[in-house]
Amino acid sequence: MRQNQYLVIGGSGEAGQSAILCLKEKDPSAYIITSTTTNEPVSNADLTLFGKTAEPGLAVKIRSDLKNHNISPNFQAIIYTPALGEVGFPIAESTPQQIKDTLAICLDPILELEETLKTELTVAYSAFYWLSHTLSFYGSMGIAKYKADLWAFENPKRRRIVRAGTFFSKSVRGISIVLQRTMKKTNNPDLLTLKSRYENSGQKFMDFFLSYAWEHEKAAFQSQFDTAYRPTERKDLSRGLSFALESKAPIVTVLGDWTFEENELPQVPNWFGQF
Repeated sequence: MRQNQYLVIGGSGEAGQSAILCLKEKDPSAYIITSTTTNEPVSNADLTLFGKTAEPGLAVKIRSDLKNHNISPNFQAIIYTPALGEVGFPIAESTPQQIKDTLAICLDPILELEETLKTELTVAYSAFYWLSHTLSFYGSMGIAKYKADLWAFENPKRRRIVRAGTFFSKSVRGISIVLQRTMKKTNNPDLLTLKSRYENSGQKFMDFFLSYAWEHEKAAFQSQFDTAYRPTERKDLSRGLSFALESKAPIVTVLGDWTFEENELPQVPNWFGQF
């Protein structure tokens, strides 16, 4: 076994690249193995496992690839980044099928990786799914993030969440595109308010969407800090992972310059319990 071997699932995305750079900076001798859905090598990784989709059976496929490369399946940590689910509508309106499909990507493979590879620490990523603005458009992704929080608190010695503020990424761009389409035919009062504010903003929707999210984050957290709020950037995710690898808390949050631990579940609406 190579010393300090890490597995990053989904290394080519924003979170994946931030994780790889964090691990390399933290331990230049670390051997980084990463997976990707494509056939293109992942930047900054030592070994890329190609054609690996976040779905049931992922852990078995990765273990098989490791065996083919004559690599021990022993890792200091697994960093899991995939996040894909139906968005653009209120979380509370998520159907059982939408939730099942989203968990099959966002959480179920994590459970399989834990069971198959027996890794000491697994780290996943999350967001502020319970703030007023995300409640109105985060869809089944909100349920997946809630269940990931529950997962971390079940066994905080072996599980961590890095929660990060909103930053520009392909994922956020995708959400904004779906949301803009949804707003044209919605009757939801929160989304109608969002639509009205957008139409009066004079901004392109992507710019408006980011500003809207940042406004809500600032309103929710600024009173807890002396330093001014600033939007989160990809580099902040690296800081979050660095803290999470050392922390005893189940959740480490990075929001702009702010870093803090969460030792209690967030206060979510009671209806989350039905899911």
